[in-house]
Amino acid sequence: MASASDFEQAVGQAFTVEAGGRQIALELSAVNRIAFSPRPGGGFSLLFKGPRETALPQATYRFSGNGDTHDIFIVPVAADATGRLYEAVFN
Repeated sequence: MASASDFEQAVGQAFTVEAGGRQIALELSAVNRIAFSPRPGGGFSLLFKGPRETALPQATYRFSGNGDTHDIFIVPVAADATGRLYEAVFN
């Protein structure tokens, strides 16, 4: 089971996401621990930043990076001139 510490060392690194036969780079921007989570090992959320021109819908994607591969459900949460933000919650 993935934990916050698995991702904390990867903040600032790019993960490759497989989406619709294409590979898109998303940068891990933040890892936030969730206080009082019932999840074994504690809950946490991940914030990823992707390119502005590519909008990914809410879905589960295969993330590769930092020597690991994870299937992660992400939700688009914001967009601005510099890119799009996606959040994954493990709770």
